[in-house]
Amino acid sequence: MKHTFASFAEVKRLDADALKSLLVAGEPPERVWAAWELGLRHDRAFARELPATAAEEPHAGVRRHLVVVLAGAGEIRSVLTMAVHDPDDRVRATALQYVARLAQPGDAEANDLLGRTLAGGTPPLRLGCIAGLRADAPVRLWNAVDACVSDPDRALRWAAYEAVMRHGAVARSAPDLARVFLNLEPERSTRQDALELLHERAGAAGLLTLLDDVALDARVVSEVVEALHEHDVRLEWVDVERLLARFPDAERLHRVLQLLVVGGEGPARAALLRLFVADRVGRDQSWAMRQEIRARLRRALDDNRGPLDKSERALRWALSDFVDKLAAAARVDPEFFDETYDADPELPCTARADQPLDPLSFSWFCEEEREILARLAALEVH
Repeated sequence: MKHTFASFAEVKRLDADALKSLLVAGEPPERVWAAWELGLRHDRAFARELPATAAEEPHAGVRRHLVVVLAGAGEIRSVLTMAVHDPDDRVRATALQYVARLAQPGDAEANDLLGRTLAGGTPPLRLGCIAGLRADAPVRLWNAVDACVSDPDRALRWAAYEAVMRHGAVARSAPDLARVFLNLEPERSTRQDALELLHERAGAAGLLTLLDDVALDARVVSEVVEALHEHDVRLEWVDVERLLARFPDAERLHRVLQLLVVGGEGPARAALLRLFVADRVGRDQSWAMRQEIRARLRRALDDNRGPLDKSERALRWALSDFVDKLAAAARVDPEFFDETYDADPELPCTARADQPLDPLSFSWFCEEEREILARLAALEVH
């Protein structure tokens, strides 16, 4: 009765003759184990016979393993032959991976095969080429990988993008390549991985260049801003101002404003005052954004004590007018505070019903607005 081996550990204890017999007559897993052990022993007779063994092997899975053993033995010619002629796509893909690993930059035949496959092969074959491509491969091959980033096949797109970002020459700029990939990628988690690769390749400058790309899909913008936060990137006002102009919606505005380096608010005084007044008049910002604007504006007023310009004076008047209108409304509407300031302290009990209500007598009424008005008035006098 024929003995069947259950593991590589059993097979590796056999002598060379038994291994060679098993390579011919064994079951597919046994043939794989025998080939691996003979390869590890660097058996010279086996190395000479291996190309013929691979050519005669009927099982595609075994041939894939024989490709790896052939490559380990330095048999690039045999691997090249299998990459071209093997009837199974998976075997050819594995062979192409090792052709790409073994081919020197001056190996015209191997590199021509890789170039033709990258340009017109099936996705599995191109994936094989990309998986093994060396960093010192000819630039034309990396250009062909670059072109795969816009391929309809999603797995191929990712493999090409990752390979170029990690190892390859870049035919176009890294942010350009990222935009091509991101605009096509449907999964958020994969887009986040792609942004991480862009940062590894091009740093914060690459992420900022990507944000400036008008062809970038709008759904990706917030993710790029978040990537800047994840890498603790902080920007001067000139960069933040440009981003605020491009992405004015409230959701992104908050996160963009948070990118401003602490202590860099001085040049942004007029813009921050505009945001503060627009929020108070329109009440369209979130609570977190309201606090962000207030804190930033206070620092801007501390840092920049120059006289108000024309736009700042107009904003000051608008804010003052807003507070006056609120006060007038409160004086004639007993329920004003309940409706408008329901989160604020209640009116003190000492308020006399026979006296006109003066909301400005309550320290908490428009407290933040009045503080900013006072500081602006001091600058105007100064």
